[in-house]
Amino acid sequence: MVSSDIKPIEGREQAHPLEFSIGDDRFIALPHPSELDVTASSYVTVVFCEKLRDITSAWIGSIIANYIAKDDVFTHEFLETIIFIYSGSNSLNITDDAREYLKSQGVKTVVTSPLSPSNKQLTSGPYLCSSGRLYQVWKLHEDTHGAFLHTLVPDLSGELVELRTTGTTPDSRMVAVPSLIPTALNPTDEHFKPLGGWRIAVKDNFNIKGIRMSACNRAFYELSSPASKTAAAIQVLITQGATIVGTTKLASFAATEEPLECIDWPAPWNPRADGYQSPAGSSSGSGVACAAYDWIDIAIGSDTSGSGRRPGHWNGCFAMRPTHGLLSHEGFLNSFPRFDVPTFFGRELDKCSHFMGAWYGKNLADIYKGVTTPYTLIYPRDYMRVIKNEEQIRIIDSFVTDLEIFLGVSSERISFDESWDSVPPPEAGGLRLQEYMKDASRDSFFYEDYHNFGLFRQEYHDKFGKAPYISPPVRWQWELSSHITKEANSRALERLDIFRDWFNKVIMKTGIRNAIVIIPIEEISPRYRDEMSRKHFNPVGVPNLFLSPILGAPELTIPIGECPFTSKVTGNIEKLPVAVSLIASPGHDLELFDVARGCLEKAGRPTRVLTGKTLFPF
Repeated sequence: MVSSDIKPIEGREQAHPLEFSIGDDRFIALPHPSELDVTASSYVTVVFCEKLRDITSAWIGSIIANYIAKDDVFTHEFLETIIFIYSGSNSLNITDDAREYLKSQGVKTVVTSPLSPSNKQLTSGPYLCSSGRLYQVWKLHEDTHGAFLHTLVPDLSGELVELRTTGTTPDSRMVAVPSLIPTALNPTDEHFKPLGGWRIAVKDNFNIKGIRMSACNRAFYELSSPASKTAAAIQVLITQGATIVGTTKLASFAATEEPLECIDWPAPWNPRADGYQSPAGSSSGSGVACAAYDWIDIAIGSDTSGSGRRPGHWNGCFAMRPTHGLLSHEGFLNSFPRFDVPTFFGRELDKCSHFMGAWYGKNLADIYKGVTTPYTLIYPRDYMRVIKNEEQIRIIDSFVTDLEIFLGVSSERISFDESWDSVPPPEAGGLRLQEYMKDASRDSFFYEDYHNFGLFRQEYHDKFGKAPYISPPVRWQWELSSHITKEANSRALERLDIFRDWFNKVIMKTGIRNAIVIIPIEEISPRYRDEMSRKHFNPVGVPNLFLSPILGAPELTIPIGECPFTSKVTGNIEKLPVAVSLIASPGHDLELFDVARGCLEKAGRPTRVLTGKTLFPF
């Protein structure tokens, strides 16, 4: 065993976990505050027996079989010593057949201990005993795709601290994940919570108490201090039982960067197709973690103008942009608060729905009071025309057909430009949609993003006597933004309001029908990580990824297929993910999951995606 390095937080006692291996698997044992008197050095399994009086072979056999089948941390080796903790005044009886069974499983030592102040902090699961002290065992996984910036474990007080354990290469880190036994596998246990056992990765633009935020910019990291408080939206997850295993990379300042433009930290590696495709951004690390690692349940990102939906598309994951205002921005690095929302990625639709319910579902009840039926599907010809890839359009249209069959409706194939011409808002003064909204997205978003980081630029200059380094695409955007006037920004914000009201009245017909808009994310074609982006992000009019932010509406991104191409890397036919989004009225987040699940199941489509190269098992 070796001592593993945990970076201490200033003012906090240094922890000394132990790292060890069983076969090819690596583990880390975290010091536990329990004072249970166990003198032997061995692998240990703790089992809580509640008020059980007799341990039989049938009972303990089912417990161990459940642990081995369902927990990816537990192995037979941890049965070397087994500790039964029981409550009540009577002694615990281990029957002869139970003792014979335990011996057959390799158990060398059996300990029974009544519940007491010295062991009440223990939970069922695997431990390591060393020098008379118990350590809780977590499993280590290598971040082979470079998704993480910080990997985190709890210290003795339960606060998260940095874990610095290297992988098989000098630049890779190990990520520790806890056993599922104390939480997910014991739903009647007092420790059980809605997200118990869930391993969560969090984009590095949310505060984690004691950890310095980087926003994937070294200058920002130099200036930042350890956070005094965890972001409110992330604290909800912790309260619900989730484990935060680390923070993930992003495009710097949550902007738009392709891999060669990621200067301060290398972009993560998208596992799909040939392994050399762009992970998109800005929530690139979260999208990659979700697509690459089956030991991550959900990855948290953020979305302003596509930062969550684009990585969902390119990394082949479900991605959810919530109704605006349901999740707190406290402790979240804002870019354009009017558009900014925390978002999340997942591989299984049912798990995503459950997660959403636990994270912010309780906030949905009083938001929308309108009709819930009938459904109307809106197929926007303006946005679909942008996609030139015929195979991608075929995949989208096939999914639309399945939606129509499931909902029993025909989609309305309309042009927003033509609808504007037919029923224009009086405030437009006769201007056509594209002319009226030409600079509205840019002058609203870019202006506020630039000025929101003004204090950072000033404080960095004051402290270091120089301007901070900013990557080329962000530098270009901020230079352009510096010339947008306050008057232009105010005019742009007003036009966003007018467009939103017009869209809700004319297109969504809010209060009259329940409309769902089908949105393509962007054209899918090879986008290799060794190729420089050909253009800067400069929104004109109302781009498709700006629609739900302007409306404050929920948008669910759904992987629906794969598009073949000949890879210049492998020389083989590879497959790029294809996704499509559904937008509903604010407050209809849960309904989007119900519609997506019902459609996919009725059509015989997968409701989950795989990790790794391909999305589906066929």
